[in-house]
Amino acid sequence: MRSSWAKWGICSLLFLATILNYLNRQTLSILAPTLQHQMHIGNEALGWLFAIFYYSYTLFHLVVGPVLDRFNVRWCFAIAVFGWSLVSGMTGLATGFAGLLVFRFLLGVMEAANWPASLRIVARVFPPKERTLATGFFTSGSSVAALIAPGVILAILAASSWRWAFVAVGSLGFVWVAIWLFSTRRPELATVWSVSQVERQEIQGQGNIYVRMIRSSQFWYVFVVVILLNPCFYYTVNWLPTYFAQERGLAPGRQLGWILTLSYLALDLGNIACGTLVLGLTRRSYPLKSARRIVCLVGTVAAGACALVPFVKTTSGAVIALVAANFGLGIWDAMSLTMEQEVSDTHIATAAGTLSAFGSLVGALAMWAVGLITQRTGSFKIPMLSVAVAMAVCAVAGWAVTRRVPELVQEVKG
Repeated sequence: MRSSWAKWGICSLLFLATILNYLNRQTLSILAPTLQHQMHIGNEALGWLFAIFYYSYTLFHLVVGPVLDRFNVRWCFAIAVFGWSLVSGMTGLATGFAGLLVFRFLLGVMEAANWPASLRIVARVFPPKERTLATGFFTSGSSVAALIAPGVILAILAASSWRWAFVAVGSLGFVWVAIWLFSTRRPELATVWSVSQVERQEIQGQGNIYVRMIRSSQFWYVFVVVILLNPCFYYTVNWLPTYFAQERGLAPGRQLGWILTLSYLALDLGNIACGTLVLGLTRRSYPLKSARRIVCLVGTVAAGACALVPFVKTTSGAVIALVAANFGLGIWDAMSLTMEQEVSDTHIATAAGTLSAFGSLVGALAMWAVGLITQRTGSFKIPMLSVAVAMAVCAVAGWAVTRRVPELVQEVKG
């Protein structure tokens, strides 16, 4: 067993990489008003800039998984972070819409490696009972990035220009790559990064992983969880400001800022609470299967608070319900990623990449559906209720996933 320092040191670097991943993708969103004014970009063109990222991000999830499963994951991840940092910095050189579109597409290509690589690393470094905590910890980097991105990026904009904002945020990744390669070079970690000859032979002798996944009921249970959870997660991250503006009459300002901060903090706390609760229950002699089921139930009940929002009269009541819902979504976010790690023993990144690709695709379609529904009905009631229903179905699928005891997980059989 590797030392706790080594394990959690690696996980801390994954946490920082996830922060950088989200900072780079959010830079365009935060600078959008400035870019629209200076480059004369309309809303339709801006929508394409947002969409092209998700299209390439979704597509290349299917590509990076097999690469990460077959080659040295330490170097592959370093190349990915270097790549997305370079693309982000070069975005500052764009002179018009076409340039922004190309860089946005390339950013999606490079950033697709973050989750498959991180999940493969966590699965190789941590024992099953600690994986949920480690996964929740590095995943919380996305919420931390959402909290700090506006302040960091707008401060750079105020001090210099939008071009330097892209350059400055991108340059942080180069520092991370140097720290990663230096701190993970120790000989005792070599087996974590490399794929042994035995593993290569197992991979080659197991046939087509996609065929086996399609034939596996375990894969489909996790698939259901992912495609239902991602739209809920995207909804709460992207649509809450609009909800509070249109349904509760809140203008952009300090009050709305505090509400969004509480929401993102709730996601963070849910990420960490998931693993902490699982580990705490197993130390109290609960079987790992039972511990995960209990935590899934807690997350489902909390996320179900979303169904109360349309019926709450006061804004403070709606905030409390949404904070509870985000806490539940944070729990499920960490749990679903743990489930993705355990679909396959030897093709962890491939399975995670495939699931993430479909989750991102369905999430993107759901964001369009939310806009259509709210425009036609003039209400967020249907999306809020849909979140609660989706999480209830997730609970059923998650219960089925935990039928397999994680300590005995084997490669998916045909």
